[in-house]
Amino acid sequence: MNAIKDTVVNEIIIEKSRFITYLFHVEDAIKAKEIITDLNKKYADATHVVYAFITENDVRSNDNGEPKGTAGMPTLEVLRKENMINVLAVTIRYFGGIKLGAGGLVRAYTKGVSESLKLATITHEEEIVEFNITTTYKDSFYLDKNLSLSRETKKTFDDKVTYNIILLKKDLEKFKELFIGLKDEYVFNITRERKEFI
Repeated sequence: MNAIKDTVVNEIIIEKSRFITYLFHVEDAIKAKEIITDLNKKYADATHVVYAFITENDVRSNDNGEPKGTAGMPTLEVLRKENMINVLAVTIRYFGGIKLGAGGLVRAYTKGVSESLKLATITHEEEIVEFNITTTYKDSFYLDKNLSLSRETKKTFDDKVTYNIILLKKDLEKFKELFIGLKDEYVFNITRERKEFI
């Protein structure tokens, strides 16, 4: 899944109509509704305020007076196609006097959201694994030289050395190949797995 880091605002003009598209990172429908309410107030003179959002627990879209299926749903489809999560897209339209027709509206709202996503800083959801490996001091020198895959490493020292390591799950098997180079016995233990946007 993909998410945006920061709010994006982008404007396009199509047949004299202004389409101002906002993208927001939102965690739930409550926050999305608050933003939509605020934008409706800010752009009270706009012809339409169209939106779509996808969160972990909710998916919604609204045409806001545009012909059914020509605005909110095309917006939502762009978000789905780009595998987005926790995102709200709102497009404000100021009618320019030229009717676009159903197909023209679909293309306009789709273009507004697509171009806005190109401007966004995208983060990707990855599976993260945390684990411990306990080894001898002698082997710790070997491990220290080969921790480039690790996203985070903490060491504690006792009669042996224990590493608390965080890395991408997809790199775990490659990391385990390092164990072949260990001379002494070691203890390997996965402590936690989670998903994280990076």
